[in-house]
Amino acid sequence: MKTHWILIPLCLGLLAGGARAEQVRLRKDFTAAGEKRLVINLEVGAATMKLGSHAGAPLVRVDILHGAGMAPQLNYKRTGADGRLTITSKQDDSKGFSILGSGKKGLVKDAWTVSISRDLPCVLDVGFGLGSGTADFGGLTIEELTFATGLSEVELSFSSPCPGTARKVELATGLGSMEVKGLSNLRMNALTFAGGMGSAMLDFSGKYRQNLNVVLDVGMGSLSLRVPEALGVKIRHDDNFLSSHEFDRLERSSNNTWFSSNWREGPGNLSFELSVGMGSVDLEWLSEKGRK
Repeated sequence: MKTHWILIPLCLGLLAGGARAEQVRLRKDFTAAGEKRLVINLEVGAATMKLGSHAGAPLVRVDILHGAGMAPQLNYKRTGADGRLTITSKQDDSKGFSILGSGKKGLVKDAWTVSISRDLPCVLDVGFGLGSGTADFGGLTIEELTFATGLSEVELSFSSPCPGTARKVELATGLGSMEVKGLSNLRMNALTFAGGMGSAMLDFSGKYRQNLNVVLDVGMGSLSLRVPEALGVKIRHDDNFLSSHEFDRLERSSNNTWFSSNWREGPGNLSFELSVGMGSVDLEWLSEKGRK
């Protein structure tokens, strides 16, 4: 999964452009017209971002504050039973993205707020270049999720159980930081995470409903895994002298495999396939009070 490496040069390029001090608000609600599923793609260049969900209508609620003359490109179309929404930050070769500038009020930054109805299943693809943001997808029926960040500080959470099962979930971060909370509230067939030079935390609290295999690729950054102590844990990791790890309470059974003592006795198991370049990984245990 290489998405995070693509976002890094994008983020660095953002700083070259200027922006206008004036800002304009773009508001748009999308109403249902027979859709059975939502397919949503968000490409956020530089902004503060807030993603969430709501019950009932509309299908998607969009509220974006942007620089004058730099409205994001927004496209919604119905294809068969799918409602397909794409929103992309506008980029101009002479001005860059609508983010930086020194007007009378100082620095200007876009602000994106997007809320998705919990009434339909959805496929989500989010790319976030530069800024800070939160995303709470608790309660959404997620079929697929791709969430990649560049030079950003992001908290992604699943605050309540998500119906259904996600076919795949792919997370990636480049130079920034990413915290993901309540992962066990999202039932999924597969989870992959790729980290570049930033820091990340994956928290597996929540309503645990099935065993899960997790593939982790850490470059030069740091990764913290937070796991409820009731769950069984297995980690496969090939040591190298450039990386470091801390697997508290795990017993090493071979050259590259560690197990928790309750591997065959817990209510569920987490299996981690771990690859680390020059980064670090540590395992933290959550008590029952730490579970959601």
